[in-house]
Amino acid sequence: MNNTKLTRDDWINAAMMQLSTGGIDLVRVDSLAKKLEITRGSFYYHFGNRQDLLKAILDKWRLSATEAVIEGLNSRELTAQDRLLALMILPLRGGKSFDAASVELSLRAWARRDDMARSAVEEVDSYRIKYLEGIFLEMNHSASQSSDLSYLVYSYMMATSILTTGNSRSDQADRAKRLTNFLADVCPISECQHRIA
Repeated sequence: MNNTKLTRDDWINAAMMQLSTGGIDLVRVDSLAKKLEITRGSFYYHFGNRQDLLKAILDKWRLSATEAVIEGLNSRELTAQDRLLALMILPLRGGKSFDAASVELSLRAWARRDDMARSAVEEVDSYRIKYLEGIFLEMNHSASQSSDLSYLVYSYMMATSILTTGNSRSDQADRAKRLTNFLADVCPISECQHRIA
């Protein structure tokens, strides 16, 4: 690859690929330069040091795996139930989802021993759960029930991205649809108590 054409994003993408396949310890300037077939000088044109690159990885992940997804959902005229289903089947969307899950798993392993990565992961988790909570509030669930359901769905999404159940994607998508219908139909606690009484 020609030095003059290499962009900052090229370095970040290469680093994220290295992260997903080998872990954060293998994200090194020398190894990335070798993989990209360029000199280290190109790296220092775009980044001050390795720490700048690591921060850029976290920023790009936050944007592409969370903010862009939510903006995409909000830009379409979807019901709360449609948005919930779209999120629940997100981990089942083929190769891109597999790659995204690989990056996220490696990021989470990195976050177990690094404060900067931990802070980014906690921020993203909180943002995603809050968005899910808003969906359940739109469905007229109570605040406490929305909080519990958002955590439940988020945990389901995380598990779906890493579990190999032997089920086809179609079967898993059907399960996501059934669960979405069930969660949309769960009666608010006050209504349930009224029905029991």
